[in-house]
Amino acid sequence: MKYRILLWFRSPLIGTIILTIFGIAGNYFKLDLSLNLRFALGSAALLIIFRLYGLRFAVPALLAINIPFGFGGSYLFMTGLFGLEILFLHLYFKRFSRGVLFKADLIFWLCIGLPLIYGMYEYRLHPIDIQMIALILLEQSFNSIINLLIASILLESIMSRVAIGNQPIYSISLGRIIFKYLIAFVIFTALLLLVVISHQQFYDIQGLYSSYMERSSQVYKQDIQISLSDMRKTKPLMNIYKKNFYIDSVVVSPLGTSMYSTLNSETTQQLVESRNDESLIISTTKDGATIFHHFPINRLTLIERWQESYFVMDIPLDHNYRLILKLTAAFYLERIYIFYIQSITTILIVIGIAILLAGPISRKITKSLLELAKASNNIPDKLSKNKPIDWPDSNIVEFHALIDNFKLVSLVLEEQFLQIQHDKENLEIRVVERTFDLAESEAQKSAILKYAIDGIISTDHQKKITEFNPAAEKMFGYTREQVMGRPLSELLLLDTIPAGDNNCPVTAIHADRTAFQVGLTRSEILAEESSFQTFFVHDLTQQERAQAERYEHERQLEVLTDRLREEQGAAEKQKSITGNLLESVQEGIVMCDSQGIISFINPTMLSLFSIKDYTGYPIQQLLRDIESQLVTETSLWIEKLERFLQGEHTWNQGEMVLLQNEKILSLYVTPVTDTVQQIEHGVILVFRDRTEEEHMKQMQNELMSVVSHELRTPLSAMMGYIEMLMIYEDMSIEKRHAFIETIHQEGQRLSHLIDDFLDIQRIEADYAEYHMTYIPLYEMLQGICDQWNPESRDRILLHHEGLHEVFINGDQQRLIQVFRNLISNALKYSSDDSMVHIVINELQDHISVSIKDSGIGIPPEDHGRIFQKFFRASSASKHNIRGTGLGLYITERIVKDHQGELNFVSRPNKGSTFSVILPKPKKNDSIQHTE
Repeated sequence: MKYRILLWFRSPLIGTIILTIFGIAGNYFKLDLSLNLRFALGSAALLIIFRLYGLRFAVPALLAINIPFGFGGSYLFMTGLFGLEILFLHLYFKRFSRGVLFKADLIFWLCIGLPLIYGMYEYRLHPIDIQMIALILLEQSFNSIINLLIASILLESIMSRVAIGNQPIYSISLGRIIFKYLIAFVIFTALLLLVVISHQQFYDIQGLYSSYMERSSQVYKQDIQISLSDMRKTKPLMNIYKKNFYIDSVVVSPLGTSMYSTLNSETTQQLVESRNDESLIISTTKDGATIFHHFPINRLTLIERWQESYFVMDIPLDHNYRLILKLTAAFYLERIYIFYIQSITTILIVIGIAILLAGPISRKITKSLLELAKASNNIPDKLSKNKPIDWPDSNIVEFHALIDNFKLVSLVLEEQFLQIQHDKENLEIRVVERTFDLAESEAQKSAILKYAIDGIISTDHQKKITEFNPAAEKMFGYTREQVMGRPLSELLLLDTIPAGDNNCPVTAIHADRTAFQVGLTRSEILAEESSFQTFFVHDLTQQERAQAERYEHERQLEVLTDRLREEQGAAEKQKSITGNLLESVQEGIVMCDSQGIISFINPTMLSLFSIKDYTGYPIQQLLRDIESQLVTETSLWIEKLERFLQGEHTWNQGEMVLLQNEKILSLYVTPVTDTVQQIEHGVILVFRDRTEEEHMKQMQNELMSVVSHELRTPLSAMMGYIEMLMIYEDMSIEKRHAFIETIHQEGQRLSHLIDDFLDIQRIEADYAEYHMTYIPLYEMLQGICDQWNPESRDRILLHHEGLHEVFINGDQQRLIQVFRNLISNALKYSSDDSMVHIVINELQDHISVSIKDSGIGIPPEDHGRIFQKFFRASSASKHNIRGTGLGLYITERIVKDHQGELNFVSRPNKGSTFSVILPKPKKNDSIQHTE
């Protein structure tokens, strides 16, 4: 494999170990590219581990990668700093799952990392050196950008070639590649220029120091030579030299010991013995003096080593004396600081500008490709919908050629699509024509069989009856169902027919077992796998048949034979049409073969039971799935069906199937049998949705039951009283008046029932008319209360605490009907000595009318159905209170049509309170009245 080594990174453990080793090496072998640029590349490995394997593997790697920093303060600080970086990135990608590593890490260093480094060095350096801290911050900024860029490029290289864990192979956009490589080019170009300039300045500074020390030592050497003869002058001379030239000096005796020094004893001893320093020879003068550049050992950065470094000039004197001069590098260090601060700041500004410009540049380069990808997306769908394709244009030669190729492919696809569409339309036309032909052929065949004068009997290759027309039924005395599948020899004695004679008399057996002579004409049709025969039977006992009729029969036989041959050839085509019909019918259809394997299941079946496609599965699996959806203890039909499929039981068509989702289905099972070979190929299960049909039937039965009962009661009473009036002519006037009053009341009750039924029809058909007008509510309710008889009127109390009349906007007759129903129920369902309270409450936007009684109440289990049509609470039945169950249904519908609400609160044996809440009429409402 081309990228075999990258396969190691598929394992999180192995990948973490490899990257940790590289991270340790990157932090140990630091790259000192210039005075203050020291690159530690371990952070790049840590970022790759985190992005590939997550926080769980990044934390142990963090502890190991920072080992080269030592286990002192630097290790703890760097571990804490990079730990914060990983934690910040973890929280960032948890919040922004599609975030970019480059952007997230830059935000961390700008907002958290660099401020922490500034605080650490501000605490560490005494006195505080702002220039030193600035150089360290610039170095860390440059270091972070380099590590981040390396990590981003390597991450995309790995993830675009190897699938890590459950993540798919990463697709890299061309714009991102151009963006990162543009930044990398700018960074590494600027870095190369800085390194070259830094090294050149390094040598320039060393030359400057060397020249300065060489010039200043010429006079000083001669003075020291002279002062050696008088040692009292040596020490003052050395102090004057230090004051004037900022150079310390040490006079070494021939024995190698210090005689005089402007330095402390420890520094003098270190300088004489050249201990604990790294020395770099810069130059050697003509008089044998050597100039060295000494660096301290074990400093973190090159800039710190430069800060503590110094230049030494070892000058030989007479009589083996030596003069050692020391000049600290800090003498010119401020100039170096300023140079590097300016250089690195300029580079970081250039990098920032590059980051800002890389995005627009990459988008400009990839714009044509993106537009081409968008234009070429789902070309077939655009061609099928005749949508124009907006092809882009480009002045880049390669992109222009690619766009032209896509245009050519699109034109070819469009031509092919048009050809396919044209062929499809022609095929649909041919299918329709053939369907009409087959339908016409079937109609002609049925007409011939139905209206033929002679009996027509068709048999299969086993001489079993497959067709029996009405004339044959009349002739033999059997029905078609009685003879289907029976041997022809039970009706016709074919043994008496001479061989090869297809038109001869033969003896036939009637249903009453009497024999009679018939003329028999036989026709045989050969198919590919079987054959069948058609017999035209003519009753010879009917001598009145004319010769012309026999000729007609022969002609019919020829026509039928031709039709049958045509149908035999079109059977396969009709099979495909039948399949399409099964797909579109509203019944759920399942076909299975003789082994019980499902061969076809239509979409309606899948929708009825919300099941998967069981084609190719045993039918028992489908039945188990259906069984889980049945109403409890209604799965007996599944056992019957399984026994029927095994040939052990008969099946009752239309078996009821009740589902938990309240659907009602009926099941019809039909065996699929080859009528020619008498071979069963399986069965067809048809599930018919009868939910709406059963619901309508139930509603019809309820309506008929209620109508017949409620109408019969007042009619019976009226008829009884009328008969008594007719029989007893000498009845007293008072009793006759009472009977007539009863007849009038029952007539009114019958009228109210009929009005209720008519109201239901109008409301449900949305034919109800409302004559809207302003109505004084209290006056209307008082009028309704006065309509009851004195006993009932005394039980009604009307309450209204307001000082003025309350008006509502509505149909007065309909609202009277509402409150009459509610008051009537309150009186009817409470005792004769209890009171009914009607309370009017005027709210902010609504007016409430509450009718409260202390009657038998409504059981809690009936609360949800109290407003259903024909429903009556169980408490009413227990107390033998008559009613139709229509009053509350009509009342609620009328209140809703007035944009109001009908609520109730009820407790058994405590009473009920029904509240009608109607909206207040607005001030600008006009009175609406419909004649």
